[in-house]
Amino acid sequence: MPQVNVIDRPTLKNVIRPALDAKLAELSKELGLQITSGSATYGDTTGSFKLNLATICEDGVVMTQERQAFLDLHELYGLPESALDAEITLSGLRLRIAGIRTKAPKNNILLASLDGSGNRVAPLSVVKAALKRSQG
Repeated sequence: MPQVNVIDRPTLKNVIRPALDAKLAELSKELGLQITSGSATYGDTTGSFKLNLATICEDGVVMTQERQAFLDLHELYGLPESALDAEITLSGLRLRIAGIRTKAPKNNILLASLDGSGNRVAPLSVVKAALKRSQG
């Protein structure tokens, strides 16, 4: 592990964050939580990270903030509870509805790609239309 003398973007991205994420993965297993590093702020000699914590349900699903928001607010958004984890197709991509981003004014539905390539976002109206198409 290299000695860190200056906290800058390359050092943060290539040295500090990977080391922190590795330690957080160990702690996650120990505590039975998902613990990930979030956004970071830094100067030349100081820095700070936001930590994201999420419980893991009995079925192994991580209860993210967006997932909890879906369970709490799906009726307000006009979505059935069964739409959570439903598979839809958008622009030729197979996606799973993963939650609601309550602070996003437009692209407020969180979608997880089924191929593991990451998350996407889409407007509620587009997701509702895709959900209707997939259901028949």
